[in-house]
Amino acid sequence: MSNQYYTLKEISCLLKTPIPYLRKMIKEHTLKAHFIGRQYIVSQEDLKKCLDNLGVKNER
Repeated sequence: MSNQYYTLKEISCLLKTPIPYLRKMIKEHTLKAHFIGRQYIVSQEDLKKCLDNLGVKNER
């Protein structure tokens, strides 16, 4: 059961959202992330939960 992880740069490109805003969401505990080495990583499952809580729907 493998889970996919994204860096903030990858999420920023997917959602067209600035990285500082994503860091703000992490500090406010809106987006769950893990700090590994020098970067945050977010699991695909946590990203989906965050988007569902924000009311963003996947149109694709």
